[in-house]
Amino acid sequence: MNSAPLPLHLKLIYAMGDHSVNVALVALAMIFPFYLTEVVGLRVGLAGLVPLIGRTADALLDVLMGRISDRTTWKAGRRRPYLLIGAIPFALSFAMIWAPSPVEGEGLVFAYYAGLYALISLCMTIAAVPYQALLPELTDDYHERTTLATYRSVASILGTLFTLVVFRPLAERLGGDARAWQIAGAVLAVWIVLPWWPIWRVTYERGVQAVAAPGSTRAYFALLYRNRSFRRLIGLFSLGRIAIDLPMALFLHFFTYVLGRPEYFEIVMGGFLLSVVGAMPLWLRFARGRDKATVYRYGCIGWVFGLVCLFVTQSDWPLALILAATMLAGVGYSAADMIPWSMVADVADEDELASGERREGLYVGVFTFLRKISGAIGVAGAFLVLDVVGFRPGEQNDESVVSALRAMTALVPALFVILSALVAGGYALGRARHHDILEELARRRAGAADAPLIP
Repeated sequence: MNSAPLPLHLKLIYAMGDHSVNVALVALAMIFPFYLTEVVGLRVGLAGLVPLIGRTADALLDVLMGRISDRTTWKAGRRRPYLLIGAIPFALSFAMIWAPSPVEGEGLVFAYYAGLYALISLCMTIAAVPYQALLPELTDDYHERTTLATYRSVASILGTLFTLVVFRPLAERLGGDARAWQIAGAVLAVWIVLPWWPIWRVTYERGVQAVAAPGSTRAYFALLYRNRSFRRLIGLFSLGRIAIDLPMALFLHFFTYVLGRPEYFEIVMGGFLLSVVGAMPLWLRFARGRDKATVYRYGCIGWVFGLVCLFVTQSDWPLALILAATMLAGVGYSAADMIPWSMVADVADEDELASGERREGLYVGVFTFLRKISGAIGVAGAFLVLDVVGFRPGEQNDESVVSALRAMTALVPALFVILSALVAGGYALGRARHHDILEELARRRAGAADAPLIP
């Protein structure tokens, strides 16, 4: 077993992959829907469908990319070469989506942005799935995986903060028109591409033989279904992603149309993200000696309480009180965000014990797919509701619109968090079970190594 602590520089550099991915994901989840309604002028219902169609088109590629990396036999490794292959297309496609549309007419504009959204999802997958599948390769240790997931989460949150501090303010400073948004998108694209070469340099793989995988995608999904721990994990993760992506997509609209304080957006989100980062070392210490599902459920408690506080927030409340409510949500969210990515690495170990093969790419591919599609479905539904109740961008909306926007930003996500915590209660792959799995895997590997060669 590889249980030695990882070098600090490896943790820091490896974590920057999540920083890069999250810069793109946050821009697409939090700012792009607002950009489509306020800058492009797309109808709100269609704006909500853009990410759903774009991510659905990418659905099978996430699993396929995991499958490809599991079966890759290059001397350079199963995962690491794809970091360099995918980095530049990922950044270029991100820059393209912020360029002014070359077509006119609502239907053509909708199709244009949905197509570009699918393109960036595809390009991101090439780098992101193998990157995330590297985590189980880097360490076997139960707590060290949580530590590495914590570093990734901190880097991810800093990516969110960077996007909020730089992207929209830069576009507004440049004039706020389509050309300004294009320049701001190009700046972020350069930032996105920078970490991938250093990550490739410092990471490594353990030389695990490529798996003799089943011949069809259906057979791959059958393998997943047989893993009870993974079924529980994808349940809690999918529900949690909806709870994350709904507020992210609606916060700008919430501050603009519910509170009438769009200038609060960056300040409040900055406070939220700082509370997330500040709480992570505390959660990491709390996690030592405890099962990950238990830590996740404790995080959900604080997350729900903060969302309920946000739901009752009024426009005449002082900024400090609004900050306090969102920062409280951030403390709970920090645990709920980082823990599932550590849990999926443990599931891959359990799968190896049952099958004799390492299929991290398969599990991470499905996880990445769920990260994209779950939130997209929730956001599409929320924007459809806004369209039905008569949301009008750039205008004063009536009370039914404001109430719907308030509920979908805070109350509905809180319900999904509660459901996610309930699902986590049945997750059985805890610390003791994982320790037994690693010991048995070590015995098998030692036995295979000591076996005499047959001429």
